[in-house]
Amino acid sequence: MNEFYTIVAEGADLHFVPREDQKLENLLTRGEDLEGYEFFSRLGDPDLMHCAVFRKSGRAGGFFTVYDKTTVLFVAVAETNLAFGLGLGYFGRLVSYARYGADVFENTDTCDA
Repeated sequence: MNEFYTIVAEGADLHFVPREDQKLENLLTRGEDLEGYEFFSRLGDPDLMHCAVFRKSGRAGGFFTVYDKTTVLFVAVAETNLAFGLGLGYFGRLVSYARYGADVFENTDTCDA
């Protein structure tokens, strides 16, 4: 069972509200066509944690699908351009911090003393 959220922008803050979304559920589980959406960007490291970004074709908003290597962790839907723009910054940081943390702690089995 995948997790789905709606991104709600309040000022510069983002809130993630749980949602039911059969269209996106079908897309993720059965690989159905992305009608009405187009691929926008991939953020992060596909070998650790990454986010596939899709934009609504000719309309406001889009959605973010966050993965760890191969598994979908969750999908966040932005219904407005403001939520989409803030979501890009949020998920860009999220996956970048995961990569940075992995790099920092990669060699912790060796003693620096």
